[in-house]
Amino acid sequence: MNQPSNLQKWFSRIIYFFPLQLVFVHLKKSQQLLIFWIILFLTISGNFGHKYGIPFLLLDPEYLGKVNFMSYLILGFSFGGFVMAYNISSYVNNGFRFPFLATQSRPFLKYCINNSFIPLTFLIYYCYSVVDFKMEDLQFNKIQILYDVVGFLIGYIIVILISMSYFINTNKDYLKLFGTVGDQAEDDEGIYRLASHKKHKTWFNETFNNKAWHVESYLIKPLKIRLARDFSHYNKSQLNQVFKQNNFNASIFEIVVLISIFVLGLFREVDVFVIPAGASILLLFTILIMLTSAIRSWLYGWTFVAFIGLFILVNYLSKFEEFTYANKAYGLDYETESVDYNLGIISPDTITQDSLYHIQILDQWAKKNKQRTGKPKLVLFNVSGGGSRASMWAFRVVQYLDSISEGESSKHMHLITGSSGGMIGAAYFRELLNLKQEGKKINLHHPKYIYDLGKDILNPIVFSLAVNDYFIRLQKFEYDGQQYWKDRGYAFEQRLNRNTRYFMDKPLGAYQLKEFNSELPMMILSPSIINDGKILLTANHPLGFMCQNESAVENQTVELGENVEYSRLLKGHQPLNIRFLSALRMSATFPYIMPTIELPTEPKIELIDAGLRDNYGVKTSIRYLYSFRDWIQKNTSGVVIIQVRYGKQQAKLPTKDNNTSIYQDLTAPFGSVYGNLFNIQDYNNSSLVEYANGWTGNKIQLVDFVLNSDEEKSISLSWHLTESEREKVMQAIYLEENKKAVNKVLDLIK
Repeated sequence: MNQPSNLQKWFSRIIYFFPLQLVFVHLKKSQQLLIFWIILFLTISGNFGHKYGIPFLLLDPEYLGKVNFMSYLILGFSFGGFVMAYNISSYVNNGFRFPFLATQSRPFLKYCINNSFIPLTFLIYYCYSVVDFKMEDLQFNKIQILYDVVGFLIGYIIVILISMSYFINTNKDYLKLFGTVGDQAEDDEGIYRLASHKKHKTWFNETFNNKAWHVESYLIKPLKIRLARDFSHYNKSQLNQVFKQNNFNASIFEIVVLISIFVLGLFREVDVFVIPAGASILLLFTILIMLTSAIRSWLYGWTFVAFIGLFILVNYLSKFEEFTYANKAYGLDYETESVDYNLGIISPDTITQDSLYHIQILDQWAKKNKQRTGKPKLVLFNVSGGGSRASMWAFRVVQYLDSISEGESSKHMHLITGSSGGMIGAAYFRELLNLKQEGKKINLHHPKYIYDLGKDILNPIVFSLAVNDYFIRLQKFEYDGQQYWKDRGYAFEQRLNRNTRYFMDKPLGAYQLKEFNSELPMMILSPSIINDGKILLTANHPLGFMCQNESAVENQTVELGENVEYSRLLKGHQPLNIRFLSALRMSATFPYIMPTIELPTEPKIELIDAGLRDNYGVKTSIRYLYSFRDWIQKNTSGVVIIQVRYGKQQAKLPTKDNNTSIYQDLTAPFGSVYGNLFNIQDYNNSSLVEYANGWTGNKIQLVDFVLNSDEEKSISLSWHLTESEREKVMQAIYLEENKKAVNKVLDLIK
């Protein structure tokens, strides 16, 4: 029998090196673990979620309003927990495939050392990415960057040391369990001889049926390699007992960690416990890994079937109120019997009454803006969605215009429409204007109010999602006599309320009288109805004329149009008593990040972000203008629509890529429609403005304020912004196109 050459031996020892074999076993047996690592690598590299600022949650974590050593320490702590969950899950599900481990002292520790290839690769890449990210920003010096990276590493090491201390003190190896190491012999160098699978026909072949993976060398310490020992002569039941004992300790560790995480969720309203959003994401990954690991270790081959069965059961139970956690609009009456969602036709008399009601408001506006010569311009403010960047930008534009026009722009403003973050920013400025009118000491032009809107909102949302919303909810709160579940919708409102100095914590109806007297501009919020795609027009005043086509009124046979009137639909549920922050949230409910809001209707309808149907507010504005075109023609010198948006309104050419992949061909029909959603709205809005100019005699002027004119230097669509992104928003008003827009507005309203 020919003996293998030294080259073959070394080649074999490299191929059957334990860390490499663990990578192979994950590729073949534990793909669910690799998915989490793939997501993390893609995120750090900027290839996943870059548009939504997800990489910044890991590269630039914020804690208690600051990005510093402590925020990176907490992130490192969470990453250490994730790595331990990965190691435990891998060991529980794959440890038995490497029986030689049971013959080692401290088998779990050695498994973790050899299973560190992926975690260490990510750790190195993460540290490099943080340095690279911060070096691009001139406000960071090298000492600060080093300090942050060290904070992350310290947090990671602390968790690893604590976890390993537990396993070292509780796990038992073969010698500790049975008091013997068998009768294997050592060679002259003290290294155990390798088992030959061809030579030994042992219990290994019969029992494991080739489930064991061959290993010839492994890391006994981080930088020390040893040849694997022969395990064929060990008693199989005793080896299995080693794995069972270690797995039991791992299960205890997982249970304690999971309970600790859920208990942590009880303190979500204590600032010190609200960890950075990136740490919450790692926490969620840790929970998912531990749960799937535990289920798989119990059910083995039945795991997939069990998950399918569990999904079917949960899906069925979710149809019953007793097993669901519906999110509600706080302040709206849910105790009264649900109202029929099918409203039918609005009568011509009702539409006439609603129109006359609004003409009174318009008359008040005309009286306020009466000029010595000529007629005033009616100003409408349209704001796009886009998280915190949209909030800051909408506020920045209206504040700057108010400052440079000495209040004239705000005085001429009659209506504010739009979606999501933009409406929040506009609402905050309007509230400050309201407080100033009431005699409060408010400097409308102070920059601190803009930075209020740039403060983080995402941390409490993701924290709630990770430790509460997708598992079990334990806490309720009371608002205006009604009980509601605490979830990420509640977390959003509470943080927004605090960031805006509690100024907007009032019911929607608190603004009704001042809007009617034209002391404050009206706001029409327009969340989208998931069930049928209609728009729910939410305002303090009747809007029947915007919810019915004229032809339908004449014939009284046509169904309602695309708009549904909130206050008329829910007139028996105290619609104006809804918390104003909840009304804003209805318009800013980004899918999955925040829960959809359920209304007390039959059948039940749910609301989602206004941007789905009218991201820029143009559709709502044009419909309003059309209803009062005669009054506008008679009492104004025209209409100025100030449109506050993220990017330029322009046609986008398709990329020059003639060679598409199969994946691109398969996803193109869906991806193109979704990716061009706002472009499609732009095309439709351009047509609407063109038609509106036709029936007003070219009296509509559209003025765009653009936040970002360089697509390569984008600002995250997120409720978390980095410091450099906040500064970009502040400086955007001085872009050349925005300077021209400012001058144009001043010329039109003077």
